[in-house]
Amino acid sequence: MTSPRAGLDTSPRDTILDAAARAFMERGFKATSIDDIARRLGATKGMVYHYFDSKTDLFFEIHQRGMDALFEAIEPELKRDLPAAQRLHAMARRHVATLIETQHFQRAVAEGVQMHLRLSTTEAQRRQLTRLQNRRRRYEQVFLEVLCEGIRQGDLRAGEPRLAIKPVLGALNSVINWYHERYDTGPGALDALIEEVTTVALQGLVAR
Repeated sequence: MTSPRAGLDTSPRDTILDAAARAFMERGFKATSIDDIARRLGATKGMVYHYFDSKTDLFFEIHQRGMDALFEAIEPELKRDLPAAQRLHAMARRHVATLIETQHFQRAVAEGVQMHLRLSTTEAQRRQLTRLQNRRRRYEQVFLEVLCEGIRQGDLRAGEPRLAIKPVLGALNSVINWYHERYDTGPGALDALIEEVTTVALQGLVAR
């Protein structure tokens, strides 16, 4: 799978996706036109249409790339031979770091999902959105399974794990709404921010 940032200097398709994600983040999906994306690229909208049939197609691929990046980020941590609580913390750290790295992709997804749930009218759009939503559920399920393992090991707690994992991921995901480069004030600042967000989000799961 390809990270959203991979190949942006060489692949026209990836360059278009990057520009579209930034435009959606800044202006909102509804307010952004193909012309806006083309102007951001310094190109014609014909170039955009050469690779994508519509703004909706752009959104769906941005969503796919954003999810690809998250799955890729947590996979190495998921496979480590560590207690579940430590793996969950490491996965959450990588999740937050990837959200920051691909913030424009993730913001575009967050802003666009609810709109497409309401407005996707063609059968093909509904099928695509259903596939993407199912993939997001599978991602949540990965975290849930590690949480349940940690509960069995006695290091984590949750009365209703399926419910508990949702506000935990919600707290982690909030970083896409407020993170700004001004927080990265010097060596180690970004790592400290990621650790703080992770620790606060997970602290309610730690067995006392």
